[in-house]
Amino acid sequence: MQDGDTIVIPTATDVTAAEATQLANTTLSPNTIQVGVVGEVKRPGATELKPNSSLNQALLAAGGFDSTASRAAVDLVRLNPDGSVTKRVVKVNFADGINEATNPILRNNDVVIVSRNGLAKTGQTLGAIAGPFGVILNVLRLFTGF
Repeated sequence: MQDGDTIVIPTATDVTAAEATQLANTTLSPNTIQVGVVGEVKRPGATELKPNSSLNQALLAAGGFDSTASRAAVDLVRLNPDGSVTKRVVKVNFADGINEATNPILRNNDVVIVSRNGLAKTGQTLGAIAGPFGVILNVLRLFTGF
């Protein structure tokens, strides 16, 4: 470098999946990444994983699905390098190897959302509807000895 030299650092427009995987293995990348696994898993919350871990590995690190989980698919929410956010549905198949459709590689700060299954949603709705009737019956019992 000499006086008057200029250093130009171009702005990255987009990082492909292959480039992201390659960058995760550099000496400048962290030893672990944080992925949020929330919803119907046994240990929801921030999960620490090695770089280049897959969606299946994140689900297993969170303890796997609980009894009320919808096991067919999960939502993957990702903050992209350009500041945009993407949300997509990923079908879960623990037998699949790493692939973008059913077992993608996760990036730091990705969030995996596991929803409730239909039976759990129905039970919750029925409980919300029946709850006030239980209160009314208890009041009637109090005054009528029913």
